[in-house]
Amino acid sequence: MTGPPRNIFAAAVVLGALLPSLALGQKVGTSSMQFLSVAPDARSMGVGTASSAIAEGAHALYWNPAGLVRTTGHSFALDRVDWFLDAAHYGMAYGRSLGSWGHAGVHFYLADMGEFQETRVDQLGFVDEGGTQVYNPGLTGSSFSLRSWVLGVTYARGFTDRFAAGLTAKMAREDLWLADARAFLFDFGMAYNTGYRSLRLGASVMNFGAPVSFAEDAYPPPLLFRLGGAVNVIGTDGLIPLHDANRLTATFDLIQPNDYDQQWAAGLEYAFLNRFFLRGGYQHNYDIASFSFGGGIRQPVAFVRLGFDYSYSSMTEAFGAVHRLGLLLSRD
Repeated sequence: MTGPPRNIFAAAVVLGALLPSLALGQKVGTSSMQFLSVAPDARSMGVGTASSAIAEGAHALYWNPAGLVRTTGHSFALDRVDWFLDAAHYGMAYGRSLGSWGHAGVHFYLADMGEFQETRVDQLGFVDEGGTQVYNPGLTGSSFSLRSWVLGVTYARGFTDRFAAGLTAKMAREDLWLADARAFLFDFGMAYNTGYRSLRLGASVMNFGAPVSFAEDAYPPPLLFRLGGAVNVIGTDGLIPLHDANRLTATFDLIQPNDYDQQWAAGLEYAFLNRFFLRGGYQHNYDIASFSFGGGIRQPVAFVRLGFDYSYSSMTEAFGAVHRLGLLLSRD
């Protein structure tokens, strides 16, 4: 392929090289709306989040909007993340083909931090309970809940048989009890099939937008740039041609956040008959994330294809493990 698509993808590579220097102006850990940085689906986490080049169907809305063009009909996904300290994240995404008009999708992501007991300094001290003096650590008897969410709408289109691009516009809200903030953000992604065997490239810019204001202070959203590739090591179109019953895909993403040093992620996905999947991944230069593992099943049921995914993430001894569950429904 020659012409504009190749030039556009080359520009994305240049931008990826520039972003590390741009990120030096940001202080580590000062971005707002950190719930947007939590990987919402089990398949992508199973390969260590190295998904910019393999994102497809409804899950592409979380990683690379351009991957939505790999949806031939309808794709619907439900996901749950068991996060730290009884917090949970929920994701719902839907994408569909519009034929010659391109592809469209919508997703909703909710971070539920659970219920908290209100405490106040003026409530500290001993109180009488049935004649016994009991120390009250500031509890007022009231409680509150914290929930943050994002709602996004996506449009993607294939410009040639190898190059595609997608754009997501989304509204995000973060609740900090006494203060909350809203932000209008954008995601942009590109996907390119090199034509060599199964080698694919992907690039995405996530959470692009103005600083988010909380009271008198403003903090940037968690801007994230990903540049990655994927190739079938084993398979009919793989580097090692074998029967199509077996496929082994290797993925790699170079990641530049605006509030941390450069990171990378790598993963492997083994598929048998394109129905049974095993995955493994690693995330480098993260505070608590490292290895992840997972698996999945795809099974035709009546007129739909039913899928189930699970992943396990090692998050150090202090935080334990994080489990993700996902349900996928697709129809041509």
